[in-house]
Amino acid sequence: MEQRATSPQRQVELLEALLRLPAGDLKATLDHIANLIAEATGGDKIDAFVYDAARDSLVAVGTSTQPLSALQKQLGLDVLQVSNGGRVVHVFKTGETFMTGRLDLDADELLGVKQGLGIKSKLGVPLDIGGRRRGMMMIASLKTDFFTADDARFAEAAAHWIGIVAHRAELAEQIGRNAAQQARRAAAEELMTVLAHDLRNFLGPLTLRLDILRMQAGAERARDVDAARRIVQRLEALVNDLLDVARIDRGVFEFRPELVDVRALVSDVVGVLESPQHPIQLRVEDGERILVPADPARLRQCLENLIANATQQSPAATPVSIFLRRARGPEQEPRVTIEVVDEGPGIPPDFLPHLFERFSTRERGGLGLGLYIAKRIAMAHGGDLTVASQPGKGARFILSLLAEAK
Repeated sequence: MEQRATSPQRQVELLEALLRLPAGDLKATLDHIANLIAEATGGDKIDAFVYDAARDSLVAVGTSTQPLSALQKQLGLDVLQVSNGGRVVHVFKTGETFMTGRLDLDADELLGVKQGLGIKSKLGVPLDIGGRRRGMMMIASLKTDFFTADDARFAEAAAHWIGIVAHRAELAEQIGRNAAQQARRAAAEELMTVLAHDLRNFLGPLTLRLDILRMQAGAERARDVDAARRIVQRLEALVNDLLDVARIDRGVFEFRPELVDVRALVSDVVGVLESPQHPIQLRVEDGERILVPADPARLRQCLENLIANATQQSPAATPVSIFLRRARGPEQEPRVTIEVVDEGPGIPPDFLPHLFERFSTRERGGLGLGLYIAKRIAMAHGGDLTVASQPGKGARFILSLLAEAK
């Protein structure tokens, strides 16, 4: 057997090399590590297999740059289906170290590995990344009885360090993706804000011209002008939403609070948005006035976004229900809750955490800004906006606001 460095010496050298690795992407990091392990062990092929749930396979994400590794890829043995078994899968599933010097006699190994690659000795250890088992590291040799118990201990220690370095690489990748996404998002939002300002400059004169045409038009043409005016109003609402998002980001979203009769305000919004196609049922707990300290214009905006979203999601002729109730907050402070319940398709569980993010996609025919703005208005008033939903069973939005004591 060839002379190799002692285990403690190899461990120190490998640890020093790992600590010098720059934080890069996961594959580049594991490729580099595989070459370091090959140099430290004298193996003919080193693989860092990582489990891919989408394919239910173990994929050799990191491989040493050796002839045997190239042959492995050529034979398609760099992606191993878990259902096919084999020693790579065995180590991953059991979390136990595996070592043999006569792989050619192992009935549980894949034929492609034994015959196609001609491997005789194999040493495999589990690989934990980020605190959970994510794969395994396999060291292979074309020589019989190549590995020793000392090699197994070295591989186990090395796998522990490799998991830490690999996790660091994944975090670096995630940070890089987040930074790039934030940069793209910031650029897009800045562009939209500029466009919104420019569009608003055109909307004023356009609205004025439509008003003049309305006064000059006959009965038949007046309907066309009114239709055009409604389109302009929708465009104005979209522009205002874009500008409100910019104001929220910059902390200049204006509020002028006063005591607002919330029942009267909700009733007024319902009267504006209700139609034969979208009936709205308002249920109030008692007949007394409920006063809340709020900016009436902003609170109206919040309610309009919630109720309009509910009518859009509900099937035609299916009522939207609104419940207005007195409540108590966590510190027993007086509150009022406004629940808006629709009979729509509900919200998928995986989308619920992102529902109040800007540009969410639940709102049809828009940019998904309504719920984002409604949430921010609620929070600015010392309240909150939450949602409960199950797929196929509609959605219940709950707006909670501070109220004046009775």
